[in-house]
Order: sequence, then structure tokens, then C-alpha cells
Amino acid sequence: MATGEPQSWQRNVWALSLVVFVAFVGFQSFSPFLPLYIRELGVTDPGRIALWSGLLSAVTPAISGVLGPLFGRIADRFGRKVMLIRSLGGFIVIVGAMGIVTSVEQLFLARLIMGFFAGFTPMVMALATVSAPSDKTPVAIGMVQSAQLLSTAIGPAAGGYVASHFGIRYAFFVTAGMCALALVALIVLFKEGRPADPSARRRGGARLPLGSVLRYPHFMVVMSLLLIAQFLDRGLALLIPLHVAHMPGVSAIAATSGLIISVAAVTATVSANLAARLSQGFPVGQLLAIGLVVGGPLCAAMGFAQNWVALLLLRALVGLSIGAALTLAYSLGGLIVPTHERGAAFGWLALGVQIGTAASPLATGALAAASLPGAFIVDGAIAWVGAALLIFGARELRARR
Repeated sequence: MATGEPQSWQRNVWALSLVVFVAFVGFQSFSPFLPLYIRELGVTDPGRIALWSGLLSAVTPAISGVLGPLFGRIADRFGRKVMLIRSLGGFIVIVGAMGIVTSVEQLFLARLIMGFFAGFTPMVMALATVSAPSDKTPVAIGMVQSAQLLSTAIGPAAGGYVASHFGIRYAFFVTAGMCALALVALIVLFKEGRPADPSARRRGGARLPLGSVLRYPHFMVVMSLLLIAQFLDRGLALLIPLHVAHMPGVSAIAATSGLIISVAAVTATVSANLAARLSQGFPVGQLLAIGLVVGGPLCAAMGFAQNWVALLLLRALVGLSIGAALTLAYSLGGLIVPTHERGAAFGWLALGVQIGTAASPLATGALAAASLPGAFIVDGAIAWVGAALLIFGARELRARR
């Protein structure tokens, strides 16, 4: 285990948080502008732009989700830091190439190849859990998750400035540069220790099929909770601009939507940090169940907000209630999976995250096309499904500390 001296784990977790923040500020600098880039590449029909946007958003997490368990096993065998270096090195080249493509088909190919280097987030989470003492695991995950959430508040604004002053292509070059900075920070600042049991490392490097990880109690519940948390986060990010666009008297739709999303990112960061601290005295599963129960009705209520101020307030409250869902769900994964198999097991858990990432824009878009308030109600119902899984289907997991 890579804990080392008492302060060693804190140094490593701070280093991981910095790497995640820098990298995700870069990712968020170009992601919101993919539809505009598709138009710049020659696709003018709104229907085709929407179709390509969905495909481009889904292909990377789809490939990453399929390959996640494989890369997790390799990380358990050869080291998780090496796999993070592989991811960031690949991102530098591929994202830079995305800035020089000349057709949407080339952009799709670049996004597909990017999936072979993805899996960055679950590997970081696995590293955070093994870097910290077991009783500090939620704190470590909360710090890393907070760094990722804060990037949502900064990245789009930075990318928007670059895109508006220099062109959308330069947003990709900025992202490649941020990934390079994150790579340097990872190599210099993070010190990966040797596992306490070398034989455990060899066992962790062995093949770990889904049937093997299912022997851990409630593994599928944790995977489902990660899927639900990611589905809600991605879905709400899509619904906010659509809802603002339908509100009377709102002229600056993009700016208003950006403000709401940024405030939600801040409250979610507060939620992740607060939940991590509360987990020192309360079971992680109980905190997650309470957040989902409270957040469900708040999600549904957003569909009936009549003005942007009410929508902002409700979205901020949703961020406070379920903003820590990913942090707490990953913490539950750290509780049920032993250290030497955590990379491979988190690769399987990441499959739930990637399914949520890929499915949420497609499902949410279809729901919103039928009924915008109905899409918010469905999100609220999904939050309650997650709470029910913990309350009725995994009582033992809910009570674990």
C-alpha cells in the first residue's frame, strides 16, 4: 500500500487533485463547443449537428468503458501511475490532432482513438483509495472529486474566451497544453509506493473477470449507483440550457446557463467535501441514501421553475444534496474491494460511469424532446431508485463504515 509516512498520503492526494484539476480544466475548455466545431467543419443541418454531437460525446466513454477492466488489471500489475502517464500522453497527441482535423469524420476517428487512452478518472480514484489510509479514503476521494467539479466552473469560461478571441481550434491546443502540464505534475509530484504484499500485486495483475468481482458483496449495487450519479450529472447539464432557452425574458441564454452550471459545480464541490468529512462519523451509504432521497424531489421541481433565479436556486440545492454522489459511491467501492485488486475492480466500476456518460445525453435528449418537465421528473425518479437500492437492496452496505 502506498501510504508511507503519515503525511505521505496527503502529499500524494494533493498531487492527484492538482493533476485532475489541470487536466479537467483542459477537457472542459473544448467539450461545450463541440456542436459549434461540428458546424465549423461543414455540417450545417441542425439535425445532423445534433446527431454528430451525440455520437462524438458517446464514442469515447463507450470504448473506455469496454476497455476499463483490462487497463485496470494492467495497472494492478505494472503500476497505476504508469497508466495515468499513458492516458495523459495519449490525450496530448489526440486532443492536439482534434484541433487540426478537416472533417467531422476525422474528428469522430480522433474521439474513437481517444477512448483507447481514456479511463483516467477511475484510475485516479483507485490511486486515491490506495494512497490514503482506509479511514481516510472518503476524504481522499472527496478531494480529487472536488478538483474535478471545480474544473466545471472554470473550464468552459476559459475555453469560451479562447474560442471567441482566437477560434475554436485553439481551445483544443489549450487542452493539449493543460494535459502536458498535468503530465509533468504527475511525474514530479506523485510518488507511488510499493505495495506491502508483492504476491498480492501479482494476483491483482491476473485476469479479473466480472464474475470474480461479483463475489464482493453488493458490487453491482455500487456500479449501479455510479451509473445513476453520472447519468444525473450529465443529464442535468444538458437540461439546464434547454430549460433556460424556454424561459421568457432571458436574452443571454448562454451566459445564464453558464452561471447556473458554475454555481452547481461550486455547491457540488462543497457537498463532496462535506460528505467526505461527515463520513468520518457516519456510514458512507447512509449519507448517499439521504442525499438521493432529498435530491429526487428537487430534481423534479426544476422542471417547473418559472424563472432563471428559481432554477439557479433549485440547481444549487440539487448540487448540495447529490453533488457528492460519485464521491460516496467510489468510497463504497473502496470499502468492498481489497487494495491489490482495486485497479481492475475500479475498471469494472468505471463501466457503470461510462454507461451513464454515454447514455445520459441520448436518453435525456429524447426525454426532453417529448417533455422538458418530464425529463426533470424522470431524473428525480432515478435518484429515488438509487436511494431504494441502498435502503432496501443493500442494507449491510448502507451501514458499513
